[in-house]
Formats: sequence, C-alpha cells, structure tokens
Amino acid sequence: LMTTQELTKEVLGMSAKVAGIESSLHEANARLESVEKDVKEQGKLLQSIDRLAMGLTRLDEKMGDLSCKIDTFGSRINMIELKPAEKWERIIFEVLKYIVLAGIGYLAATFLKGV
Repeated sequence: LMTTQELTKEVLGMSAKVAGIESSLHEANARLESVEKDVKEQGKLLQSIDRLAMGLTRLDEKMGDLSCKIDTFGSRINMIELKPAEKWERIIFEVLKYIVLAGIGYLAATFLKGV
C-alpha cells in the first residue's frame, strides 16, 4: 500500500501531466479554430470565383450577340454604301445610251440628207 505522502506525490505528478495535456489541448484547439477560419475564407473565395465564372459566361454570351449585331450592321452599311454607286452606274449608262442614240440619229440624218 501507498502512504499518504506517496499518494500526494503521485497526484501532484498527475496534476502536472494533466496541466501539460490541457495546454496541448488549448494549442490544438487554437490551431483548429484557425484552420476552420481559413476554410471558411476559402469557401467564400470559391463562391466569389464561381460568381465570376458565371459572370464571364454571361459576358461571353453577350459578346457573341453583340458580334452578330455588328456583323448585321456592317452588312447593312455595305448595302447603303452600294446604293449610290448603283444609282450612278444607271445614270452613266442612261447618259451614254442617249449619247450613242444621238450619234446614231446624227449619222442617220446625215445619211438621209445625202440621199
């Protein structure tokens, strides 16, 4: 059997060990809280990245729509630019046609006058 002194000495030794274990538990708990905080922050970052990716997808879709509209406007502008050119080509054709007809008329009149 152990004496009271031996038991007291044993209890004091155990108390020191328990205090060391409690200190280790506090340190581990502090590290765990820090890790939990970091995980929460990473979760928030992942959500932000996800929102950015969805925004980029929508932006890409809008850019595609805008590109189609720009192509349509470009085609319409080309048609508008070509209309005056076609008009001038018709005017020149008509003027040349009347000059040729006038020349033929003059030649016919000269020929008939000479007969």
